[in-house]
Amino acid sequence: MTGKSKQILIWIIVLTCNLPLVSNVFGQSPLRYTSPISLTYCVDPDWMPYEAIRVGKHVGLSADYIHLIGKYANIQFNLIETSSWDETLALLKSGDCQVASMLNPSPERESYLAFSKPFFNAENVFVTNSDIPFVAGYGSLQSKRLGLVRNYRHQEYVERYYPELNVTLVESESAGLLALSANEIDVLVGSMLSVARHIQKFGLNELKVSGLAKPHDLLSIGLIKSQTQHLERINTAIDLITESQHVDLFRRWNQMTVVDNTDYRFFYISGAALLLFIALMAWRNFYIVRFNRTLVVKNQLLEDLKVELVEKNTQLEFLSNRDALTSLYNRYFMVQRCEQEIARLNRFKENACLVLYDIDHFKQINDTHGHSLGDKILCELAQVVAREIRQIDIMARWGGEEFLILCPQTDLVAAKALSQRIQSALAKYSFDIIGKLTCSFGIAQYADNESFISWFDRADDAMYRGKKQGRNAIVTANSAPDIVE
Repeated sequence: MTGKSKQILIWIIVLTCNLPLVSNVFGQSPLRYTSPISLTYCVDPDWMPYEAIRVGKHVGLSADYIHLIGKYANIQFNLIETSSWDETLALLKSGDCQVASMLNPSPERESYLAFSKPFFNAENVFVTNSDIPFVAGYGSLQSKRLGLVRNYRHQEYVERYYPELNVTLVESESAGLLALSANEIDVLVGSMLSVARHIQKFGLNELKVSGLAKPHDLLSIGLIKSQTQHLERINTAIDLITESQHVDLFRRWNQMTVVDNTDYRFFYISGAALLLFIALMAWRNFYIVRFNRTLVVKNQLLEDLKVELVEKNTQLEFLSNRDALTSLYNRYFMVQRCEQEIARLNRFKENACLVLYDIDHFKQINDTHGHSLGDKILCELAQVVAREIRQIDIMARWGGEEFLILCPQTDLVAAKALSQRIQSALAKYSFDIIGKLTCSFGIAQYADNESFISWFDRADDAMYRGKKQGRNAIVTANSAPDIVE
């Protein structure tokens, strides 16, 4: 056997022994379910960009996820076409449809469905006309006509927790926006992505987003109770979806451009008639040309103003969630984010910790060197700590010289290790003029069904105990309030 033949034989053996690796490189499913299964599924036929049925075909974000999950789990999903969300729910309840491709869990739905891990998070918002500046929450809508989509989760949520509100049920988010534009309702609750798309589609520029509406979406796959044996297979497939795939799908559907299907034949005929009229009225041609030129300039100015308005709205959205001095998240955003994390913790029974830290003797720095230096130190401290926290951690300026870190999927041991890492970084860092400074840390792990106020108060109590112990201390609170290790 020649040397070249031996080399070819070696390559054949290597490739044969590494077939799983080769298949992954060429994009085949990394999951190895050898026995395929077939399931029927239903969707919301009018909830773009999340999902819809167009000419008998499933389209939207959930269509891409169903394709990925089916590929990884070796499941053939067969669409059952429905004409409304009510019909989809009816088929799920009767068992004629086995899977719902994308929906929120709720107590009522859990009576006939089992839910997979959530694979997509989305914000829900209050939409109003321009005469309502801001909606702080459902509690501020006592005198307003609130629009909710029939049989969406928010109907169940409001009926359970805010039964006193004046609710009008609409058949879809698009129908609700049109009702809002016609002043038939005052406020509509909808998903941010689909609301933005429908406002663009219908040209409802007088409508605006006026606040965030709880609860936010944790979208999952729902299986009827007789098919729960397939839940583990679907959850495993969801875990195999990479972060880059999630981001690519979000960008694809969040940046979708609405297709204009307007029939322009009428305009063409009108244009031809106008040209004929202009030909007969040649003596007015000069004035018409001048008018058209002016109109072009005005339209360009309007386009420029529209671009500037979009940029300003983006800046305002950033500023509404950020601390003006340090550019960290602000207290308002952090409270909302912690409430979302609590909802997730109560459902999935995971760990999470709050780390509250405060600069020691900061008043003395302000009194001695002035508030300008104090502000500079706050910004420097935020940068030092930001380099030490993990990618999943969320840090905010709570107020003054206090900062709060939310640590998802973290127990007390890991949160204490994070605090020690920050403490060590501060010990090595020298601030301008004052040199070294220290912080006191209070850590609290979330306890089952605990409110955010109770959770934060335990972290706050632990931090002040650290102050009393001489500062530059890390103190952890256990699950029972007012007890410190």
